Amino acid sequence: MATGPARLFVYGTLQPNHLRWPFLEPFVVAHGPAAVPGRLYDSGYGWPVASFDDGPALVPGTLVDLDPARLDEALTLLDAVEASATDLLARITVTTTEGAAAWTYHGADPDPAMLLIERWIGRRER
Repeated sequence: MATGPARLFVYGTLQPNHLRWPFLEPFVVAHGPAAVPGRLYDSGYGWPVASFDDGPALVPGTLVDLDPARLDEALTLLDAVEASATDLLARITVTTTEGAAAWTYHGADPDPAMLLIERWIGRRER
């Protein structure tokens, strides 16, 4: 059983109307704009990577309230979708600029060739 917030901060393909939103949507209770201190990179592969820290830069995204009764199911699926088992991304907890605790996917060591970006635009599906 997962211990931690029943929220997820997403900043790329898991955001509403983006490519992987359909994986997340069945577990969503509510969502809205949010930001977390860190840096956002274009991986060059069609998805972003965020590295979270206490610096002045912000990663813009969406704070998603998850159904607490389905939190374990949601996190298990999302860990597979985000390939956290490969150590490319790790699921960690962060605090938004509004003070909300949330899970997110963190790239601890972004490739130096990745381009620093302000916001993920990416391909929108719906």
